[in-house]
Amino acid sequence: MSQPTDTPGLAPLRPEERLVVLDVLRGFALFGILVMNMRAFDMPWSAWALQPRMFQGAVDRGFEFMMMALFAGKANAIFSLLFGVGTAIQLQRAEARGGSPVPMVLRRMAVLFVIGAAHLVLVWNGDVLHVYAVLGLLLLLVRRASDRTILVIVGLLLLAPIVRSGWALYFQEQPLHPVSHYAALAHAHLRIFSQGTYAEQIAARLADLYEGYVEGTPRLEGEVMFYMSLGVTMLLGFIAGRRGLHANVAAHAATIRKVMLWCLGAGLTIAAGYAILGAVRPPPTGQPTLLGWISGAAFNLHRPLLCVGYVAALALLCERPRVRRLLRPLASAGAMPLSNYLLQSLIATTLFYSYGFGLYGTVGPALGFAITLVIFAFQLVISRAWLARFRLGPLEWLWRGAAYGSLPPLRR
Repeated sequence: MSQPTDTPGLAPLRPEERLVVLDVLRGFALFGILVMNMRAFDMPWSAWALQPRMFQGAVDRGFEFMMMALFAGKANAIFSLLFGVGTAIQLQRAEARGGSPVPMVLRRMAVLFVIGAAHLVLVWNGDVLHVYAVLGLLLLLVRRASDRTILVIVGLLLLAPIVRSGWALYFQEQPLHPVSHYAALAHAHLRIFSQGTYAEQIAARLADLYEGYVEGTPRLEGEVMFYMSLGVTMLLGFIAGRRGLHANVAAHAATIRKVMLWCLGAGLTIAAGYAILGAVRPPPTGQPTLLGWISGAAFNLHRPLLCVGYVAALALLCERPRVRRLLRPLASAGAMPLSNYLLQSLIATTLFYSYGFGLYGTVGPALGFAITLVIFAFQLVISRAWLARFRLGPLEWLWRGAAYGSLPPLRR
């Protein structure tokens, strides 16, 4: 990777130019992602079909309610919003220097897609990086669109899953597979990932990919809905990045405070309702129900509200010097988000999968949350130690080198 960049003036952001508030937000998002992913590391994604439901003790149910209300979908939303902010910054810097940002962004997204695809197939089926890479192309397409046009797209992406599930409810559409199929799949995954071979685990992930993309997309189900959900917050972040809200929080403090109060108030109210519906839902039948439609609509609505509310609250807190010092450890983790995101998967799959400690299917929400705290504390420590010696995280260094055509200095 020694060839020159496409434009002499096009260069990556130097570590000393980083905004602490964005790194704090990324660090917080990394913690939230680990909180929610812990269940997915330990349990089959189809465990919802099992009867009786697993881990139904009072403590585990309490932790599950807390996680569903405060973290489900919100951490990935924050990450996607920040991805939109970061892409907007890169595009503005490239255009200000007179260069075309398109080749650089295309390389960034291509490398990110390869990393995400490898993570998805070889390590864990919950990867989100390849989704960001695909949606990054959407940001290129709308880079010259007005804020109003982008907000119209946001509205359509927000409503599409609600309308789609409403259609299924009205016509009582038959599911892709019966509940018994997903229950059998959950039992199979419990065996494969706790006792099976690595080859069996790759085959299981490929089968999940086939259902999510090949079978689900023509029906506007599965992964395509996840893309829409992340597209909402990524586009909102893109608008915020273009307007420079991240660069001068103090100048916009009054507006940000109003947005925070409205979004947290509405978001937490809807999130509580969503978590309650999840706690009291009847055994699944596979058929669309009114309760299921309401639950899905509540998820789609409260997710971006709480995402924006959390971001606004943390941005305002970072304006207070004492609080900013307390949040500095989050900034260390958030300064190397790609490395830490993949490290979480490597640690967790080693704990749960058969090639490691084989704990798959045995850890409930409460113990899983405790494990999350330990892993994230470890990441805070090693992130700070790494950045004391190096300018970038290891994967960030390689990703940046691939995007700009040459490896930047690594050691401080």
